[in-house]
Amino acid sequence: MAKAFAILRAIAAADRDVNARDLARAIDSNMATVHRFLLTLEEEGAVARGRRGGFHLGPGLAQLGGRVEGDQLLINAAQSHLEALAEAFREVVHCVARSGSQAINAAVAKPDRSLLIAHPVGEPFPMHCSAAGKLFIAAMSDHHRKTYLDATPLERFTAATITDRGALERQLRNIQQQRFAVDDEEWEEGLRSIAVPLRNARGNVVAAIALSAPASRLTDAKLPAVRAALETRAHQIERSLFVESRTFPATARPRANYPHLKRVGDFIFVSGTSARRADDSFEGVSFVNGKAKIDIATQTRYTLEKIQDMLKAIGVSLDDVVNVSAYLTDMADYDAFNRAYGAFFPGGSPARNTVAVKALPHPHQAIMITAVAHKARALPGGD
Repeated sequence: MAKAFAILRAIAAADRDVNARDLARAIDSNMATVHRFLLTLEEEGAVARGRRGGFHLGPGLAQLGGRVEGDQLLINAAQSHLEALAEAFREVVHCVARSGSQAINAAVAKPDRSLLIAHPVGEPFPMHCSAAGKLFIAAMSDHHRKTYLDATPLERFTAATITDRGALERQLRNIQQQRFAVDDEEWEEGLRSIAVPLRNARGNVVAAIALSAPASRLTDAKLPAVRAALETRAHQIERSLFVESRTFPATARPRANYPHLKRVGDFIFVSGTSARRADDSFEGVSFVNGKAKIDIATQTRYTLEKIQDMLKAIGVSLDDVVNVSAYLTDMADYDAFNRAYGAFFPGGSPARNTVAVKALPHPHQAIMITAVAHKARALPGGD
């Protein structure tokens, strides 16, 4: 294992593809050993071979890094909510993430109380007998759920653990309908938990919030209030992670109650944008004998620069734009608009609609552009 990490560090430190001989020299090892490790790392996607036979870091590491980044983003969004719940109910609250066929305790909040049962961050939860784990199994597609249950023994942890597959599948169907799950001393004797899902913008369950307490304190009478509080916090976390509205003070303010852009999951929707400046005057307008003359190329460039700056502020670029709609008040401007537009998309334009309109909100406005961009957030995904 140490040798594999030494190889990966040596590749990461290089500014070019590295061959086995250079790697062996860099880590003070023989070439046969390094070559053997490289083949294994290549099979796992940790390294990839360049056109000339040298090696560089592979997509497998990028995926792992994205997972770490995504889990941290989730934890950062959830932690304050976990702490509020822990304080309100004076019980331990967890954020549980799914990692393949495991449920992992990603974050925890503990109240100031003497009798607590808390699991450390990073500890795996058994899927079939923990509240969060059962949520994850219930959220799987029929095919993935069958594959998982076929491959996973239903280990008994307590007298209450469900080890009969038919009984577990009936409970999973109930969980699908009620949208929460309870661990009724199935994992640990004396411990009861309730969990609700966290869903991404596509509706996939990506994590769960669970409250755990001694069974004597987490009674049936208390479950409805706990569930309602967990669901409220889950919805707040989902909105903070997957729905984001942005208005930029340095940009001309929207003329009504809408944002400059809205991010929903991996998609970013840019509201209609024009060459209007923050002071409500328009770029690309000059006056000849008291009559306004509009330069469509200047307005196009200014509008696209505004869109570019807004996207940049949230870590997105014009390269991520997948659709543009442009509205022109004069189709005689079409060729000049196209020339200015093309300079912003040298690698190829996104899908585009160009629409002739009779008028736009201001007589000095010759163009309005809306855009849709797509850029995946580094978040844990669903099944």
